Amino acid sequence: MTNGTKFGTIALDMKTLSSTISASQARNNFYEILDEVSGKLKKFIITRRGSAQAVVMNPEEVESWEETMEIMANKNLVRDIRKAEKEIAAGKTTRYEKLLKESKISLNDPK
Repeated sequence: MTNGTKFGTIALDMKTLSSTISASQARNNFYEILDEVSGKLKKFIITRRGSAQAVVMNPEEVESWEETMEIMANKNLVRDIRKAEKEIAAGKTTRYEKLLKESKISLNDPK
C-alpha cells in the first residue's frame, strides 16, 4: 500500500513505516525527517537516481537490529534459543515464583 505525502511516495510495511525519497527531497526536508524518525519506527530510504543509497532511522532501532544480528551470529545462543522454544512448545516450563522459592532468592533482599 502506498500513500503520497510532502516527502513523496510512502510504502507502508506492517512492522515499520517506511518512506522512500530522493536525495534532493532528503536534503530539502532533513530536519523534518529527523523529527519523523525521532522516537518512532519510521525510517527513510534515500535514493539517488532511483537506487537506494542510505537509510535514516532512529538510533535505538539501529541498536536493536545490531543486538539481534550479534545474537544470530552466535551459534551457541541460537542453539539455546531454539532449544528453549522447543521446551516452551512442549510445556516444559517453570513458573518464575517457583524458581525464586527453590533458589531461596527474595525479591525484597537487596543482595
